[in-house]
Amino acid sequence: MRIKFIFTLFALFIAVNLFSQDIWYTTVLKENFVDKNGNPLTGKGVVVGDIDSGVDIFSPFFFFADGGEFNWIDVDKDGKFTPGIDAVDFKGDGIASAGSILRYIEMKNNTYNVLKTDKEHFNPDMDFLYADKNGNGKRDFGENEGFTENDATYGEQLFIAIDANGNGTLDPGEKIVALKTSKVRAVREKSGTIRRRGIDLIKTEPDTIQHGTSVSGIVLGGHMGVQKMHGFAPDAELVMANIDYAYTPRFVRTFPDLLKFIRDEKVNILLFEDGEWMWEFMDGSTEEEMLTNEIARSGITVIGGGGNLASGNMILRDKLKKGQKTEYKFSSPAAGEGKKNDGSFVSFLWKGKDKNAVFNIVTPDFKTSPDLSKGSGFIKVGNYNIYYSREVSSKNTVMFKFSFSEKDSGAVKGDWLIKVKSKDDMELWGFIVDVTQSWGGTTRWYSDKISDEGSVTFPCTADSCIAVGAYTVNFAWGPQDKKGALCSYSGRGLNISGKRGIDICAPGHSTFTCGPNCSYTLFSGTSSAAPHVVGTVALLLQYDPTLTHSQVRNILMQTATQDEFTGPLPNDNWGAGKLNPEGAIKYLQSISK
Repeated sequence: MRIKFIFTLFALFIAVNLFSQDIWYTTVLKENFVDKNGNPLTGKGVVVGDIDSGVDIFSPFFFFADGGEFNWIDVDKDGKFTPGIDAVDFKGDGIASAGSILRYIEMKNNTYNVLKTDKEHFNPDMDFLYADKNGNGKRDFGENEGFTENDATYGEQLFIAIDANGNGTLDPGEKIVALKTSKVRAVREKSGTIRRRGIDLIKTEPDTIQHGTSVSGIVLGGHMGVQKMHGFAPDAELVMANIDYAYTPRFVRTFPDLLKFIRDEKVNILLFEDGEWMWEFMDGSTEEEMLTNEIARSGITVIGGGGNLASGNMILRDKLKKGQKTEYKFSSPAAGEGKKNDGSFVSFLWKGKDKNAVFNIVTPDFKTSPDLSKGSGFIKVGNYNIYYSREVSSKNTVMFKFSFSEKDSGAVKGDWLIKVKSKDDMELWGFIVDVTQSWGGTTRWYSDKISDEGSVTFPCTADSCIAVGAYTVNFAWGPQDKKGALCSYSGRGLNISGKRGIDICAPGHSTFTCGPNCSYTLFSGTSSAAPHVVGTVALLLQYDPTLTHSQVRNILMQTATQDEFTGPLPNDNWGAGKLNPEGAIKYLQSISK
C-alpha cells in the first residue's frame, strides 16, 4: 500500500557508521514555550483529525498522565528499582498491596539500532511501567483479557517514571505517574462503525497497516519531559478516520464520508495521510477537494503529505503538436509486494475539453486495439481486457483513463505500448500504477519523457490544502540524497491547474516515532513530514485558538527557513522552505502582544 512507506534495504545502513552521527529528535523543540496563561505549550485543548490507516489504542504513547502521582516501594530494600519485586504505593501507606507489583514494558527497538537502548534495565526515558495485577509476568490488556472501557489504560495500569535527578534510573524517592485516559477521542472504522472514548473505544479495530500509529506518535505521542522521544503536542487529542482501500481505482472511495466524520467531530486540524494519483483529475475539482476547501473556510486547518511519487517512473509529461504521433511504453511484472499483479491502470490528462487525442493499445501478445478517442467501454484485445473512458472535470481537465487485465484473472506481466495521435497542440500528463498501489513503481513507464514534476498527489491538490514535502534528516536513503536535502521521492512541481504543489517542507526521512506493539521505529516519507506541520500547528492553536486556516498558513510561510539546500524561496520544490516550529511560535507571540 502506498500509505505505508517502508524501505527494505535498511540492512545496508548497518554497514554505515551511523552512530557517529548526531541524532535529531525532530519532534522535540529546542526551547520551552508557554501559552498566554503561562501553561506549557503541549497542544492542550487542540483536537487533530487524521484520515489514515488507524491507531493502536493500546500503545502507552496514547494515554494521558492523568491517573495520579504515586510513590513506589523498595520492597527488597536494596536501594534500587527491582521489577517483579518492588511495588506502587497505591494506598500511600508504604505497604505493597495485592496487585501492586511493578514490572516494565521493554519497548522494542525497531530503529535498526540507530537509537541506542539498554535492553537489560528499565530506562525511565524509553520504557513504561505497569502494575502486574494478576502476577503472571506480562502486561494484560484489552477485552480478551477481561478489561473494559472503564479500566484505566484498557488493561493493567501503565505508569511513567519521573527521573528527577536525570541519572537514567528510577531511584528511591522519585515519583511514578499513572496513565489513565486515552488521547484518542473517537475512531471511525473502515466499516463506518464509530468507536468513542468512554463508550466502546476499547473495541477499536487494529492498525493493521501500522501507519496511522506512527503518524499519531509524531503529532501527540508520549509525554513531554519524560520520554526522550515524544510528539510535538502530547496533550492534544486525536480523532481517527480509518481508510479502507479498494482493489482497483478509485482506491479510496469513502473520502466524502471520512471528511464529513472528521468535520462533524469539531476538530481543529484535519490531516490527510493518503496520496492518490490514479484516475484523478489532479486539478482540485472533485467533491472531496471542494469539501476540503469548505472545511478550511470554516476555520479548520487542513494539512496533507504531498506524496512520495517522484523518482518512481510513475509520471510522464510530453508536449504534443497537432497531428503528432508518439508512443509510450510501460512494463508490468507478474507480481509485486506479495500479490499477483492482475491489473494495471493508466490515466492521461490534458487541459482543454475541446482538445482531443486518439489512443491505440498494443498488448504484450502484440495485438492492437481499435482507435479510442471518446466515450467509454470494455474491449477485448488478444488475451487482454481493456476498459477505457474519456471524462472532463469542472475545471476543464480531460482525463482518458484505462485499466488492463488478462483473461481468466491472469497477470498483466509484459511490455505494453500506448500509441497516441494528438488532434491538437497539448501538454500530456501520463500517470501509472497497478494493484499493488505502490509508490515505488512496480508497473512503470519506460520513456525519455519521465518526469518528477507535477508529482504532488490528491487530495493535496485541493486549493486550500497545505501540502507538505519531505527532506532528509539523520541519514540519507539513496545515493542522490543528502542530509538536509529534499528527499528524492518527495512530490514537487506545479499541479496541472498551475498551482504550486508544495507549500512547505518538513523532516521526512529517517525520523523517529512510536510503532505498533510497544515499539520505537524509524518513519519516512511525506507521511512523516506532514504530522510535523500538524504538531507545530497544534501548538500555535493552543496559544491562539482563534487562528483561521489562512492565518496559520501565513505564519508557517512567513517563518519557513532557507538554506543551501532550498535555494532562493519560494520555489516549486520546497514551497516556502523548511518548517521552523520555534520560529512560528515566536512569530505568533510577537504579533499577539
